[in-house]
Amino acid sequence: MKMNIFIEWALLCLAAEAAVIAVHLLLRKKQNSRKARIITIISEFLVSVACATIVLAGPVSFRPVQPFLFALYAVLFADALGLTVYYLICAIAKKERKTVISRVICAVFAVAFIVYGTVNMQIVKPDYHTYYSPKISGETKIVFAADIHVGGSQPFEVTEKTVKAMLSENADCIILGGDITDDYTTAEEMKNMFALFAGSETPVYYVYGNHDRQAHADYAKGRQFTEEELAETLAACGITALIDEYAAVNDELVILGREDDSVSTRKDIKDLPANPNESAYLVVADHQPVKADENLETGMDLQLSGHTHAGQLFPLGLLYRVIGASCGEYKTGNALLYVSPGACGWRMPIRTQSQCRYEVITLMPMK
Repeated sequence: MKMNIFIEWALLCLAAEAAVIAVHLLLRKKQNSRKARIITIISEFLVSVACATIVLAGPVSFRPVQPFLFALYAVLFADALGLTVYYLICAIAKKERKTVISRVICAVFAVAFIVYGTVNMQIVKPDYHTYYSPKISGETKIVFAADIHVGGSQPFEVTEKTVKAMLSENADCIILGGDITDDYTTAEEMKNMFALFAGSETPVYYVYGNHDRQAHADYAKGRQFTEEELAETLAACGITALIDEYAAVNDELVILGREDDSVSTRKDIKDLPANPNESAYLVVADHQPVKADENLETGMDLQLSGHTHAGQLFPLGLLYRVIGASCGEYKTGNALLYVSPGACGWRMPIRTQSQCRYEVITLMPMK
């Protein structure tokens, strides 16, 4: 963990706040009418959403300016809330207040919003689910975690605590659902991450996400480790990587780990190897929740995915729900798709949509 990430984040937020104040000072004479004030608030909200969209769903070429866009999102969103409250106070009192009062209110909202988002990124909680199936004769437990992005938005101590809690569940298996590392993870951080599972009595399975192999490291600080070094580290730590492969956990549970949808060598369903036990409960681990209909052809019972971070920055989670699976349970054919919000988030230490979570799934016999 680059411990100065929080200092960098604070400085970026101060810079964004200064930029917003400067724009308001330039436009203060044009913001006296009610129409102008409404336009200002709406514009700030829309620009904040645009910043959030660019950092989480925009082209990789924006990577160099992403940190500032994160800060600009937070400051603009809070500023829109603060101005709304200020103008309501003026309307109720039927009296204009000094401009400095509006800036104080907006600053308070900005600090509260940024502190909330930063603290929220550092808290990781388990989320418990119970599913019933005629294929299960006794209690079977799975722990699923995705999107840790080690070395980015959380101190390594938080990651250590999360892994320790996952291992303490005494599950039948642990599935790491992709983006455990990313383009900014150093080789040391990568090795330290997977070493946390070394010697575990619980079998650990791994599927790749769109960030793990550092495909866009050229837009970060350059490649920190090779794909071969990542694979060797996983094997050395006793972690089984599943790349369009099945693994039988026990007589009643089989896992299919899919290659990430961003990789051109991802196999077609018809080209997958044979399921070692077609009568067992089949869990498909696929980082991105975009091919559930395709995965249905495997006869899956449950698909576990991540990738979305549940939006990470409000209100993206709401927008994601309009265009596809964002977070939570989705019925797909005779199977269930569960999309986890992830155990961390992307790039900077702020999360204003959902909490960081890992999933604890208990499979039980039909009642």
